[in-house]
Amino acid sequence: MSVDVRPPALGAVTTMAPLRVSLAGGGTDLPSYHLGRGGRVLSLAISRYVCVSAFDRTFDGTVTTRFDTVATVGSADGVGNPLARAALERLGRTRDVQVASFADAPSGSGLGSSGAFGVALVHALQGADAVPDDDARARVADLASDLEMVDLERSVGRHDHYMAAFGGIRELVIAPDGRVDPRPVPVPAGFDEFVAERLLLFHVGGVRDASAALSVQDHSTKAGDRSVIGALDAIHELAVEAVALVEAGEFDAIGEVLHRHWLQKRQLSDRVTNSRVDDLYERARAAGATGGKLLGAGGGGFLLVHVPDARGAASVRAAMATLGRRELTFALEPQGTRAAVLRFT
Repeated sequence: MSVDVRPPALGAVTTMAPLRVSLAGGGTDLPSYHLGRGGRVLSLAISRYVCVSAFDRTFDGTVTTRFDTVATVGSADGVGNPLARAALERLGRTRDVQVASFADAPSGSGLGSSGAFGVALVHALQGADAVPDDDARARVADLASDLEMVDLERSVGRHDHYMAAFGGIRELVIAPDGRVDPRPVPVPAGFDEFVAERLLLFHVGGVRDASAALSVQDHSTKAGDRSVIGALDAIHELAVEAVALVEAGEFDAIGEVLHRHWLQKRQLSDRVTNSRVDDLYERARAAGATGGKLLGAGGGGFLLVHVPDARGAASVRAAMATLGRRELTFALEPQGTRAAVLRFT
């Protein structure tokens, strides 16, 4: 009688979820604001990504992770990365798995990398076929955001996770009960060129924890701080205005919206900006940028600016290069999380 000595079936899944650039409305996705009021964010996925690979087997049944460092532990509860640990435990992948990640931008950079990592991780652990339709994408986004908001009790919203799951340019309409409607925004011809040529990203430097930075805003909103709530109300209306401008093809008017958004965002917390960020923004404006804002919760990361033409783009790039600020080029990414799988039998 022959003995089957082949190893058990093996699966290796690699997923890729896009980072995002928010144009208006960021901060209104926090439950402390949108519950009872509703929130609204205009955001676009960009051609920069977080990738996660999950390999269905280990030699000794342990869990191996390859993130910033490599670690092998006996089970998922020993994984050092809190988000990965929460995902593995939620999905019952507590042993016999290897997981690795790769990213186009550092964590804490304001591009939604934590949300993209969570979405790519959930997708990889659930399998390549986890997102056959929009309902499934929403479930992946909700699960990934629950890992942060519920399991880890972080002061974040669902904006980044939905953009990573769905991609494209979206108006995220957040109902007063917290449900998210990721509406695709119909854009006239020329929007792709506008994104690639008129919106510039420069690395400010520094790494910050979005939850820590947002916790001040969260506390102030819950306490009924009128200045913070008033700023969020204004940011909410700017998202509505920005959507209308994009749909009408008035793309270059976004620069002025970004500037007004930045002025309101500065009212949310003393952690939003600092003298270094303020100086970079003023230098960009002096060089020809019509407006811009720091992405993410504030304090560090990437500065987004709008330029009116190619000459303005060259001038701003030269000014930022003089200051040692690295540019991250990007284009609009129409797709959300996607996966590839290799199976051996």
